[in-house]
Amino acid sequence: MSAVDTVIDDAVVVTMDAARRVVRGWVAIRDGLVDAVGEGPAPAASERIDARGGIVHPGFVSAHTHSMDAAAAGSLDASVPFFEWLFATYYRTVLAVTPADAAHAVRSLGMDAARAGITTVLDCWGVGDVGTRRADEAFAASATAARASGIRWILAPMVSDRLPALWSPWLDAAERAGGFRRGALVAPTETALRFAASALDVAAGRVSVFACTELPEMASDALLVGLGALDAPGVTTHLCASEAGAAGVPDPEGAPERAVARLQRLGLLGPRLVGAHLSATDPDDRARLASHGCGGVHCAASSMYSGSRRSALGELRESGIVMGLGLDNRSLNTPPDMVAEMRHALAFDRTAGTGDRRATASDLLAHATIDAARVLGMGEAIGSLEPGKRADLVVRAASDSPPMSPEARIVLASRPEDVQLVLVDGDAVFAR
Repeated sequence: MSAVDTVIDDAVVVTMDAARRVVRGWVAIRDGLVDAVGEGPAPAASERIDARGGIVHPGFVSAHTHSMDAAAAGSLDASVPFFEWLFATYYRTVLAVTPADAAHAVRSLGMDAARAGITTVLDCWGVGDVGTRRADEAFAASATAARASGIRWILAPMVSDRLPALWSPWLDAAERAGGFRRGALVAPTETALRFAASALDVAAGRVSVFACTELPEMASDALLVGLGALDAPGVTTHLCASEAGAAGVPDPEGAPERAVARLQRLGLLGPRLVGAHLSATDPDDRARLASHGCGGVHCAASSMYSGSRRSALGELRESGIVMGLGLDNRSLNTPPDMVAEMRHALAFDRTAGTGDRRATASDLLAHATIDAARVLGMGEAIGSLEPGKRADLVVRAASDSPPMSPEARIVLASRPEDVQLVLVDGDAVFAR
């Protein structure tokens, strides 16, 4: 057999495969794919990388991220009510984003993500003003920067065509304060759908595009059905992110209809759907999502920084919903760091958890790798180190921490500077 392209040798390989094997040996890479994982003598290779006893694990996947509010990073210094943050911080920031700002925000996130071993992000992208030249040019600039980052980037341009009536007091206050225009948050249904459809054209290589509405309560039935009909690999939204959002909007007959039931009525529940947050679901919501194979994303750090006193992770896991982790907003989290996110999730679950079983470090590592990949419909390609899968991986320096499992060491004892090398498709996107 001919030599493989690359061998990473003298490694503790945390595969995250179905058997959760940990192999003390090597990983071989050929044509951007994992060719083999094994023990004993490594195969001949054009390039040999000595892991020096360090850990090799799959690249992390952030299944829910926002790049465009990068300029508001640091706003965590003060605790404010959610709607004050939403309109006075988040929307005020993104509505001022220029195409150059957008490209810079994506470049910044891409560099930080690669440095932290994050090889795939789903970016719920939005600058408002859908249908305008500013939005079109900012999206094009973001796509160009995402492609140049080298990591896998799922752009999910957020579109909406209506505003909840309950928001009027906060919208009024935000407009009085200045720097905010409520009309910039919505577009006519056909305009929104044209923007979402045209966005699909940038998908190529490591960049792909999902359909997305910001919140179901910000979308008409026509918009939701139209998004679901697009030829996109996935559909994502902030689902049941609050009690009011979970309660939904009246159905066509004026009767109350919960958000999840509405998505089911409109045919959107299924494996393509990625529900971010899911922090206010009820048992019926969770049963519907699980039975339709929908994926969920837990954003522990942003929830905690927003003042949430309840982690939904336990009840969502127990319902059978496959759960990933997400870094969420730049303005609601510290610099991109999936190890920190796993620690936040572990602490949040133990101090304010739901359900009967508390998560372990190994559970959180799965949520940040193979489970997140499955949530995004990419579980056959990434998320674990197995022959035939893309060679997206992280090499960490050996540690002198007390004896513990490699999975626990990654989550509980690793440091940012431990990341020595990050590969996507076998190509280096970060090297220390």
